[in-house]
Amino acid sequence: QFMKSNNKKRHGYNFSLTKKEISQFNTQGYLVLKNVLTEKEMLNIDPVFDHFISGKEQKRMKKDFCDMSQPYGTPFEKFQLVNAMLPGKYMPSFKENIFFKVAQNISKQLYPSGIPDMDYEQFLAKKPTKKEAEFSMHQDLGYWPKTKNTWTATFSLALSDADIVNGCLHVIPGSNNEKNLREHKPKSYSESEKNSNEKRDDSHTLVIESNPNDKLVYLPVKRGDITIHDERIVHGSGGNNSDKWRKTYIIAFRDSETIKKERSIGFTHSHNDKVDWEKIISI
Repeated sequence: QFMKSNNKKRHGYNFSLTKKEISQFNTQGYLVLKNVLTEKEMLNIDPVFDHFISGKEQKRMKKDFCDMSQPYGTPFEKFQLVNAMLPGKYMPSFKENIFFKVAQNISKQLYPSGIPDMDYEQFLAKKPTKKEAEFSMHQDLGYWPKTKNTWTATFSLALSDADIVNGCLHVIPGSNNEKNLREHKPKSYSESEKNSNEKRDDSHTLVIESNPNDKLVYLPVKRGDITIHDERIVHGSGGNNSDKWRKTYIIAFRDSETIKKERSIGFTHSHNDKVDWEKIISI
């Protein structure tokens, strides 16, 4: 059940966007919404997040529990950027939590011409004093099969305050309107690997080359705030140079028919998926 919010834009699960906010998402590729969830609501999410990030489900999750800044197989004690994919899959009772319900309502306002469903979710945590716990600049669409309808709204709930020091999200506004998707390549984790024929299955992190005209905008947020970005905006985040954890809960919504097409080829956003990336160009 929802708690009464002191945010006048929110009533129950409904969070009303303005026309200006919807326009900004479409033209600039992102939004920042303040004070979306109450502290009481956040306290219901915290223990589930901590359960997964602590590694208690590592054996069962396999590659769905990994370090997004280092190769698969990195020992848990050496993790920097902890990633737990699809928590609702591994804990069904967590599905349709308060964040999901509020984000779903917002997604319908951003995508009035179709039916948006949750495509995937993940927990991300940057350990304290891990300057290399960073996400390289990328476009989300670079990670996925290219469907006819690519529309996506990715919601990131701040479970802890985020700023430049601990690696908040940064974006290049308007890059979502570039005609072509930028080239994405697997990230090499060491000098010796830079000239190797690294495969997507070996390196789950993709990177792009920067454009000299790129202008970064940082999106600091407080606990309970959310950011929303689309599938084409160029974005990333820096490492954590603070002495506290930086915690984020992500849910992405896409067109329901797009999700069906993804699933038809066995793509579920799980890192355990067996996908032939050499053959999948578009579906």
